[in-house]
Order: sequence, then C-alpha cells, then structure tokens
Amino acid sequence: MDSFRKVLAIGAGVASMVLAACGPTGPSASNHSPLTSPTVAATAGASPSPSQSPSPALADVRLVIDDFPASEVRLARLDATDTASVKGHFDGIVQDNVIVLNGTTLDALDRNGKVTKLGQLAATPDWVGVGTVVVNPQLSQWLYVIRNDAMTTYIHLGTPTSDKVIATLPSPDGNSYYQTYAWIASGVYMVREPVGLGGAGPFLEYHFSLVKFDLTTDDVTPISPDCVVYQILVDGTMVCRGSIQAEGRLEIRSPSGGSNVIQVSIGNGTGDYTDTAFSRVAVSPDGKRLLAGRDGSKGSVSNYQMAVADRTSSNAKAFGPLDYLPDAWLPDGRVVADHTCFYSGWGGGPCNASLDGTYIFSADGTSHTLFLKLTSGGVVGYV
Repeated sequence: MDSFRKVLAIGAGVASMVLAACGPTGPSASNHSPLTSPTVAATAGASPSPSQSPSPALADVRLVIDDFPASEVRLARLDATDTASVKGHFDGIVQDNVIVLNGTTLDALDRNGKVTKLGQLAATPDWVGVGTVVVNPQLSQWLYVIRNDAMTTYIHLGTPTSDKVIATLPSPDGNSYYQTYAWIASGVYMVREPVGLGGAGPFLEYHFSLVKFDLTTDDVTPISPDCVVYQILVDGTMVCRGSIQAEGRLEIRSPSGGSNVIQVSIGNGTGDYTDTAFSRVAVSPDGKRLLAGRDGSKGSVSNYQMAVADRTSSNAKAFGPLDYLPDAWLPDGRVVADHTCFYSGWGGGPCNASLDGTYIFSADGTSHTLFLKLTSGGVVGYV
C-alpha cells in the first residue's frame, strides 16, 4: 500500500477506514498564504481577531472545494455559488493560485476561474495529497519525486518547457523515502515518508519528520531537533511536534531560533489517546494564531471541538460549540467548519447528526450559519 500524508478525521456513521493509495480528500488544515504546504484546518475564551487589511477583499474571496472522489476542484462564493471548476486533485495554494494535478498535467486556477497550464510532468508521482508537487513562489518551477521499490528517491525539476531528474537520494532507512513538502523563499523542504501505512481513528492524520533539500548541492539536512511537521509559514516558521503526539502539544519555531509550546488538547481523564490527540492544524491568515480540532469532552465520552491559541500563548481554548472541526480561516477572522459527530464506536457523546454540513463561524465564535451541505468534497482553503 502506498504512503500518503494526511487523512481527515472520520465523521459520523463511518465505522472504519482503511487508508488507500489515492490519499486524503483534502488537508486537515487549510492551505493559503501564509501557509505553503499541507497541509485543513477556532471558543469563547480566545477568539481570533480579524486581519487589519484582509487580502483579497472579502467580496472577492473564493472558497476552494476539493472533491477528490469526483477528481474535481471547485471555487465557490461565500453565498455557496460555484464560480469555477477544474478536473484534477487539489495540490495546494501558491500566490493565490490553486495548484491542481490532473494526471501529469499541472494547472493553476485563479480566483477569477482562469485555468493556466503550468506544465507537463514526465512521470506520474505517487499521490500523497497536498505537496505531491511543490511549486515555487514564482509559479515557474516545481519539484516532485518518483521512488522505486528500494525507496530510492528521484527528484524531478519541472518548468513549462522541461522536466529532468536533478537528484537521486537513497532511502534514509530502507522503509521510507524523501517526499516533497514545501517550496518557499527560504528553500525546499521534504519529509521522510514511510510506506505501507494504514489504520483508522477519529484524529488519524500522518505527519512526518522534516528535512531541507539544497537545490545546489543535492544535500538533505534533517531539521534538528526533530520536527514532525504540521505547517511551514512563508517566513520559515515551523509548526511541529515531537516523534509522538507529545502529550497534545505543538511547538512554534521561529526562523530566529525562538520557540513556544502550546498545549492543544485538554485531556479527558480517561488515559486513552483522546487525552493527547488533535488534528486539522492551521495558522491564521495573519500568521498570529493557531487553530486545531481536539476532543472537547471530559470523562468517558468524546466530542470534537475546535480550539484556538495565540502563537505566544501556552494553551488553546475552545472556539464555538462542540461537534465542529475547522476547514479554513478566512481573511476577516471568520472560520469555515464542518459539523461532525464523533463516531459512537469510539465513545462518541451525544450529537445531532442532522446538523452535519459546512458552516461559517463569526470571528468570535459566538454565531454560525450554514454554508452548504456538501454532498461530496470539502472546503480546503480560499483564494
């Protein structure tokens, strides 16, 4: 079974899940500047404040909907009106362009619905979700990898007129390979991605140790201390955890060397994985706040809950009511989220599944309105 990066938390009525080679239907953290990579991604105690100068203007915002089963990426206004679509799979957002991979064709979709063909890949990479192909900030070059059975990584550099192998890297351990993750101003980042993964769980996502790739020397340098990466911001800030769930904590590492640890989970006192589990980690458009989904109930039952924290705070606080998971953070501070019931087989608490759908929350989390009951796909960001 091929590897892939990330799987959305499982919703109501899903008894089990086996991870397939096609990968996730979308990020469990939203992808938009300042975010660059996988990666979708809010409480009465600590509300996200609006950006001072949101860009684009709110009236021009288009939600990005990744419909993986239909092999389609759509754009929609905040009134739920579709404005554009393109065939393929959602690969990320770079400079307000949605990157879409359709077979070996790499396209860019802007908020006006214009589709620009960036180029043609010489080979078909394993699909791992967001970051299968990483595009530079100028949209002029991109990187992707092909691996063989020995987990040797062949790194391809593509341009509108060429595609060539620029580096060949042996497996770091015999069971993993180097997979592209992000290309930002500070360089190219990859992860050590294992193969043969599978499983099921209410917070199941795969995150791997980060390395930096030097385009000039072909050297691979592990990030130290180890960073199991959730996000990289355009300024090089990393959102990491340790090699295990690290008791429900995330570390924010700045390029200057400073760091801050945030307790994301609340712990429910049962001693099981929901004490430490979280998912759908994202950073606000202004880069100042962190958003995630966690278990918000204490005791023997569990319910999903959104949580938000300032990058400099020590604890995340609840945002909005129980039974919602974040999808995207809009430039005015509002949050797009899904109503999702914790599966009863995993100890889910009382939850009204008839409310399931995609909602838009106010910036302070005190109110929310239905956006759309999507029949397929989910919101993964905005342009």
